[in-house]
Amino acid sequence: MEILLHLGAHRTATTTLQHMLGQSHVGLQGAGLGYWGPKRLRAGLFDGLYSANDTPLLGKSVRAQKRVRLQARKAADHGTALLFVSEENMLGTMRRLLTQTRLYDGAGARVARFAAGFEGHGVTLGVSIRCYDAFWTSVIGWRLRHGGMLPDGALCERLITQPRRWRHVIADLAQAMPGIAIRVWTHEAMAGRPDQLITLLTGVRLAMHGQDAWCNPTPHAARLIAECRDRGLLEGAAVLPLRAGRFMPFSTHQRAILRAQYQEDLDWLAAGAGGLATYIDTAGAKTQRLTGQGRGRPDDQDDGCLAQAG
Repeated sequence: MEILLHLGAHRTATTTLQHMLGQSHVGLQGAGLGYWGPKRLRAGLFDGLYSANDTPLLGKSVRAQKRVRLQARKAADHGTALLFVSEENMLGTMRRLLTQTRLYDGAGARVARFAAGFEGHGVTLGVSIRCYDAFWTSVIGWRLRHGGMLPDGALCERLITQPRRWRHVIADLAQAMPGIAIRVWTHEAMAGRPDQLITLLTGVRLAMHGQDAWCNPTPHAARLIAECRDRGLLEGAAVLPLRAGRFMPFSTHQRAILRAQYQEDLDWLAAGAGGLATYIDTAGAKTQRLTGQGRGRPDDQDDGCLAQAG
């Protein structure tokens, strides 16, 4: 059986893709495709492969890998030719991204623990990436909605100067699992095309359900402002950083730096990624890859300053 471990990253339309796969169970099964998503994986199947502080759990990890092998064997016995396993927390958690202010540090060793559960099958890793200004903004927005504080200049500066890039994450994965196939695509090109992405990854063209859904997006500024005000974060002179009505903690200059960093990653991927990965973006990537929020909606003109919460 072939295994596709869809690792995320977070905030790259992973939930939308998972929703579509979950809604298309019958069609997938008829094509010999299986799907394991967060609902199943977080309900106990992956327990023991990671902990709250992201450290191996020794004996629990070994038992968890045996449990995964057993379930994978059952799927193969039932005629599954390719098993699509999607869980963005295999790379690391969003909470850890901001506490460490580093891009998926230790991703290789972490993912290797999950991949070990599929020993005996052909494993491919799927990685989606996103322009840094939009990626970090979306992560900060998620954290803000889940008990985080308003971003300050120091946090934004650390995210700009942190040394890890997508190409380093990919290199970590390749080093931790030598010889494993890695396929990479961008949020900007593929977020609005989950059905095409499934075809690229599986080689099967199916009528997918739920592909018009857009799940778990960063909320609009008005909702963020209301939620922050309810939590007492916007008292006094506090403001929510907005640009053209959208949450954006980075300045125009900072965004230019982050986009230049991302362009270096894209150039590296387009040049062959040093033989470590295959870049599968469609031709649309050339026109959409730096549109910030993805789905072809350019925000280059968002040059506004901090907006008052009221």
